Amino acid sequence: MIQLPSLTRKCAVYLLLAAMPSLPGCFKGSDGPLLSFLTNSRLIILLKGTYASDRPLEFYEINSNRIFLSSTDTALLSAGLKQATTTGCTPFVDPLCLPPLSQLPIFLDFGEVRLSSREPGNDELLGVDDEESSQGFWDIASNERQVYCSTTYTLDSSRDNCKLGGVANFYELMNGNGVIYPGRDVAAGIYYHAGVYARALATGWGLRNGVLALSTFDNNDIVGVRITPYVQYDPNIDSTTQQLIPADWFPMHYSSSLNPHGAMIKDDATYTPVVLEIRFNIKENLMVHSFTDEGNRSALAVAFSDWRRPHNDNGADLGLNMGGNVLSRARMFYPDVTSTLTISGGVQSPRHYYALEYSTDATRDIQLPVSATPVRNGSNNTMRNVMAGTYVLQCRYDCKHDGYPELVQSEVGPFEIGTGPGLAAQSLACGCGINPPSGCDADPPCY
Repeated sequence: MIQLPSLTRKCAVYLLLAAMPSLPGCFKGSDGPLLSFLTNSRLIILLKGTYASDRPLEFYEINSNRIFLSSTDTALLSAGLKQATTTGCTPFVDPLCLPPLSQLPIFLDFGEVRLSSREPGNDELLGVDDEESSQGFWDIASNERQVYCSTTYTLDSSRDNCKLGGVANFYELMNGNGVIYPGRDVAAGIYYHAGVYARALATGWGLRNGVLALSTFDNNDIVGVRITPYVQYDPNIDSTTQQLIPADWFPMHYSSSLNPHGAMIKDDATYTPVVLEIRFNIKENLMVHSFTDEGNRSALAVAFSDWRRPHNDNGADLGLNMGGNVLSRARMFYPDVTSTLTISGGVQSPRHYYALEYSTDATRDIQLPVSATPVRNGSNNTMRNVMAGTYVLQCRYDCKHDGYPELVQSEVGPFEIGTGPGLAAQSLACGCGINPPSGCDADPPCY
């Protein structure tokens, strides 16, 4: 059942700022219910920029607070980069000094959230190539622009959209609770697709010809690289082919084509709110890549780890394309009838995850799991807001040490989770020292 949270200091500040547009919701701690559940809104849009749906690792816990480095980019391997967390170098003073992951500036500009009731087919987004076809395919769940940033990017408050809730919203986007995206209600029905249109993404460190790179975000100058053009297509996709296929990033597209239980059902028969949750793996999967940019300059930038689509600066495109490594998952849940799943058998590890999948899913490494959480000790592992269904629970390991747990080491199921509200429990041994991986970049403290 939904309980009324006490007003934290943060929420009190939000109430004072209530006159501002697109105000985010408030949370009580890491497990608190959304304050917006108490409003009259029928559809609540929740975005999460994490692989883990629940209690993701803090930035400083990922890879010992270091940004991942590509192991296949030859120019990167010879660049002589230093990690501030291990060498004590000074980021942004020493150009070769990488900032700690927890201090990396990240800037996101979202434009729209869309749903589609068109049944999945072989073409998916291939035929959505102009305004008319787009209107025929998509329903607009929200067309309000939102700018989320890990830090402000200018001292001029009149030009800095991140000061208008953008930093607080970024925190919610990355902390497992999710950020409430201002939206509108949509008609009752079955939705098979969801899309998040990210207009721009910039990461606040990079080099061009050996000096700190400068770029723009939201019409402001920043240190770093706007990587939006580089994450649209898989590595080594030529420009002619790019004109014929949909982009990887714009939008971040979820389809239920390979998942018969992955459709999103909007039911207006009851007066309880429904939450549209869309998740994508940004936080855990940031990696430095080398490439030759459009100006034929040698460049380094922080984009996404190449766990799925290997990136190589010696390829046909000289490393310019880095897409295909961000996956998404969309689902609708009704908070009044969900359950909380508690998992026992864990031994804490920053490279192991519990992942919950529908038993009929055929979408492993094509879409994110229904829910996921880093493995913690004993039964200190929970997944919230699980709808009734038949599931399998997996123990996954980040075999390549690039932030994504692609290796399934063991699983249990199928098992049923009934209609909530309620609690469910499963046990699966997973974590440090369990099931030693073979052929992996194994974690020395564990194996």
